Amino acid sequence: MIDLHIHTHATPHHATWTPEMLAEAAARASLRVIAVTDHNTTATVRATQEAGARIGIQVISGVEIDSGFPAGRSDDLAPFKLWHVLVYGADPNAPQLQALCRSVEARNQADAAALRDRLMRAGFRLTGIDELGRPPNVADIGTALGRSNDLPNRLSGEDDESAGMRYILTQLPGAYRPPAVDEIIAVAHAVRGVAVLAHPGRSKGVYAIPATAEDIAAMAAAGLDGIEVYYPTHHPDQVTMYQRLAQRYALLITGGSDSHHPHQPLARLPEGWCQAFLARVGVSG
Repeated sequence: MIDLHIHTHATPHHATWTPEMLAEAAARASLRVIAVTDHNTTATVRATQEAGARIGIQVISGVEIDSGFPAGRSDDLAPFKLWHVLVYGADPNAPQLQALCRSVEARNQADAAALRDRLMRAGFRLTGIDELGRPPNVADIGTALGRSNDLPNRLSGEDDESAGMRYILTQLPGAYRPPAVDEIIAVAHAVRGVAVLAHPGRSKGVYAIPATAEDIAAMAAAGLDGIEVYYPTHHPDQVTMYQRLAQRYALLITGGSDSHHPHQPLARLPEGWCQAFLARVGVSG
C-alpha cells in the first residue's frame, strides 16, 4: 500500500506531521511507500527518509510547487488557471530545485506586497495581515480581502480565501503570476525528477478548477509526466476520465491523501495502481 502525497510541518501554517510521527503512522497503516510533498520546500525529505528507513518505510522525495498555466505572457487578459505540480524523485538538495523553491516563495511574497499596497490605496481593508508575524503571501492577502470587505459577485458559501482570490484573479489580472507549469516541468527534468499534476479534479472556487481534457492535453504537450488520478475528492467519473487521459497521453498515474496532519487519514492505495510511476522513481518491488 502507498500514499504519494503527504505534507509535514515544513508546509508552513498548514501541516503538523513530523518526520517521526509520519513514519510511525505509515507503518501502522501498513504502508510500504510514501512521498513527502511539502509546498515549495524539501526541508524535511531527508529526515523523513531516515525515519522511514528505521522502520521499513520507503520515502520518495517530493515537493508541491505553486504554478499557473498558461503564465508568463505579456497579455494580462490571457486565460489563466492555478495548478499545483508535484516533483518527485529528485535529489531534494539539487541546486536547481532549491532555486525554484526560493523563487516561488520570493515571487509570491513580492506579489503579496504589491497587492497589499494596491488594495489598501484603493480603500480595501486587510484586517489581520499585521498580526501574522511573517511576510504575507498572496493567499493571506486573499483571505484578508474576503474576510474584511463586501466583494462583488461573491458566490454563496464561498470561503474568505476563495472569495478574495476570485477578486484578485478576475479583477486584478496580472497581480498574481506564479511560475508556469512548463517552467516547473523544465526544472523537474533538469534534476532528473518527474512532474505530476496534483489533484486535477479538485474544485475550490476560482482557486482550483477541475482540469479539462484540453488542459491535460496542453500540459502533456509541455512535457508533463503524470496525473494524480487517485485523490480523496475525485469522484468516480473523474477517476475514469483522468485514467483515460493518462493512457491517451502516456502519462504516469499517481495518488495520495494530501494529508497535512494526523486528523487527515493517510491513503492506502494498492501499489499496482501506480506501478509505472514507482518504477520510474526507482522504488524496488
